[in-house]
Amino acid sequence: MAITCLPTIPFVIFGIIEPVLLIIAYITTLQDPFAFYSRQAPNYALPAEPSSFPPQAQILTLQLVNVYLLLAAMAVICSWTTHARTARWYLGAVALADYGHIWACYVGVGRELFLQPSEWNDMLWGSVGVSAFLNVVRLLTLVGAFGAVGENDKSAKTKSA
Repeated sequence: MAITCLPTIPFVIFGIIEPVLLIIAYITTLQDPFAFYSRQAPNYALPAEPSSFPPQAQILTLQLVNVYLLLAAMAVICSWTTHARTARWYLGAVALADYGHIWACYVGVGRELFLQPSEWNDMLWGSVGVSAFLNVVRLLTLVGAFGAVGENDKSAKTKSA
């Protein structure tokens, strides 16, 4: 019986690796929300002490990290499904959201730093580099570069018939 409608490579990336990375980000940010917040823009130094962490920034940081947990759950639900339509809609929606995520980083760090990846810190590489990579894989999955979405489900139905 098929456990997913996704081809193997996208399934491993979106159904296993991405949710694990999101859960790791969730846990590490809960442990030190100020560090997560202060490292978002490597070109803007903040005081090292969390006492300079405005309550508004803390609220937004914790709300954002809660979205990471939601995305991890959605990735598992929509990647471990045999319903091709659900998986395609999920991949399309998250692909669009990737552009918003990358754009937010562009606006936050400015054009000059954004166009100089050699100056990025690990946080910016994760936000832009990983999002761009996942976006390309999402789009390649949607156009069938790894095999048709739903192919696993069809082969399971054929075998059982």
